Amino acid sequence: MAQKTVTGKAVSDAKETKVSEVKEEVKNVVKEAEAKVETAAEKVEDAVKTVKKTGRKAAADTKAKAKKEPVKADIIVQFKERETSIQSLEEKVKAQFVAEGHRAGCIKSLNIYIKPEDYKAYYVINEKFSGSVDLF
Repeated sequence: MAQKTVTGKAVSDAKETKVSEVKEEVKNVVKEAEAKVETAAEKVEDAVKTVKKTGRKAAADTKAKAKKEPVKADIIVQFKERETSIQSLEEKVKAQFVAEGHRAGCIKSLNIYIKPEDYKAYYVINEKFSGSVDLF
């Protein structure tokens, strides 16, 4: 019987050692799992921040797209088989105004009067300066 008691105590010690090892191993596994969870949580937070930024940017882009520029018409004046565009007349007027020694940046208002029968476009700038350019 003495042998069984020693063996029982040895078995009991072995079990306690094994339980301690298992507990230690479980603690290590839990620590690793907690570290992985923390890393995953940080990644999720970063992803959420990115999505929020992207979402705001996408919303801003959507608003920008919603505020489209109005369609700019290209108006053409035709007279006796000749033609010119309003944009080119505006450029001619501005070029002549600058050639006369003025700055293009000081133009606050510009009125252009097209008179095809005279082949001229007359202009008034800032209700002060006037002149004409060839229409074609």
